Amino acid sequence: MKHTSNLKLLFFFFVFSLSLPFTAMAGEWQIIGPRALGMGGAGVAVANDATASYWNPAAFGFFSDPSGGDYGSRDWSLQLVDVGVGAESHEDFAVFLTDLSKFDFTLLSAATIAPDKVSDFIQLLDTLRAFDANKNRALTINGNAGLRTQFGHFGFGGSASFDITARANIDLVNIAPTNATTTTFTIADFSDPANFSCPACSTATLNGDPTGLSVSEETALNTHLTATLGWTSAQAIGFINAVDTGLAAVPPGTVIPSDIATQIENVTTLADGIATAATSGGTIASNTSTVQFKGIGIAEFPLTYGLALSEDFAIGGNVKFMKARVYNAAVRLFNTDFNDALDLALDDFVESTNLGLDLAFLYRPGDRLRLGIVGRNLNSPEFDMKVVAGGPDHLTERPQIRAGFAYKPARFITLAADLDLTKNATTVGNEFDSQTLGAGIEFALNKELPWYFRWIIPTIYRGGAYKNLAENDIGLVYTAGVGWDLLLFNLDIGAALSEKTTNIDGDEIPEEAKGEFALTMLF
Repeated sequence: MKHTSNLKLLFFFFVFSLSLPFTAMAGEWQIIGPRALGMGGAGVAVANDATASYWNPAAFGFFSDPSGGDYGSRDWSLQLVDVGVGAESHEDFAVFLTDLSKFDFTLLSAATIAPDKVSDFIQLLDTLRAFDANKNRALTINGNAGLRTQFGHFGFGGSASFDITARANIDLVNIAPTNATTTTFTIADFSDPANFSCPACSTATLNGDPTGLSVSEETALNTHLTATLGWTSAQAIGFINAVDTGLAAVPPGTVIPSDIATQIENVTTLADGIATAATSGGTIASNTSTVQFKGIGIAEFPLTYGLALSEDFAIGGNVKFMKARVYNAAVRLFNTDFNDALDLALDDFVESTNLGLDLAFLYRPGDRLRLGIVGRNLNSPEFDMKVVAGGPDHLTERPQIRAGFAYKPARFITLAADLDLTKNATTVGNEFDSQTLGAGIEFALNKELPWYFRWIIPTIYRGGAYKNLAENDIGLVYTAGVGWDLLLFNLDIGAALSEKTTNIDGDEIPEEAKGEFALTMLF
């Protein structure tokens, strides 16, 4: 009879899993705690202390219960400190932002561009064009901190987390190097050699001077401007000679990009498209490119309860008071330091409160195998948001559904894996989703080694990896962690670094990095 009952509960468990709204959109699932981070983000079937209020509240049903196996001996626990921070650079956002910061926008937005700044002007416009080509370029910063308690089947605590993304809204209309009083431009305006401090440049014959552009590059560019874009011969030759003169005037030691001719072609194609549009653009001085910061910071105060429906199956959940700050601010891209921009954005928020509901299940046919599933924010709590450019006035935390398993082939080894069942939307962009698969292993040698080893070296070692299955820009992220079992206290550290890197000023930087630290008391 007991075996039949457990099979029914297991059947109900899987039916519940299959009935969940897998296509629901939610925020990206954050990896909370160094143990889960060290194990590749797997925590749904692993957490066996106060952190289970986040990862799987159903675990509370097995706590302080002689029939709860590994969970049953946990009468109470207190997570004194839990702090984490991470960053993700999507589609080389940090590279482009660094490149743009190198240009002196004040000089480049002058009515007349100095000859030695012509190269910078071309590179600036081409960088803006390339930056805008991928709408998913973004930089995400996230973090968390909390204090959690577990006493028997109940839990309470307070935690704060934030997830803020910076994206660029590039203005590719106001790009002309013309007099500041000009509100629109034509190709005649854009190609005028006087804009580049070369009013005497010939509009009849190409320079033929290889100091700037090579003769073959001048010829190819002239063909592109006249044959492809339809510029007059005078417009094309005058523009090429002015730019060529500027390239030859760069200060000694200045490196001109090897693809500068291609960049010039890109910029002229961009300008031609704007000048021939119904409403043409204005000057670079009027450029309205911005960095938009959008995200949410939430303080949660969950009341957790878990109930064992049998020796093998438990249900649990949270009722959470949630206080949120929603950020949706745009700051000028040029002449603004990124750190200053972030400070400005963090001071621009709308605050509101709501309630959140979580529900979880945990199945453990013995202590070797555990299967879990958790749904967070199942009631889709909404929070007020500042309206920008006619956008929405609220942000919704959609349900997040995550499943996991853990298997212990030996007393001191735990294998675990988690998978997002929902494809979660993110603040990176409308086209960018998150659906993470993570797996890891833990070697808990704290009970296998003499007690004095605990004070000398870490006795818990973790490793793993995770990947966003919905996107390929960052790829595989490797994780690792260690822990110290110091009698009444557990001290844990976890870290994650992506396999892919991005190059900023010659330095290879991981596209994603995270770190977590926690101090916990277990009884």
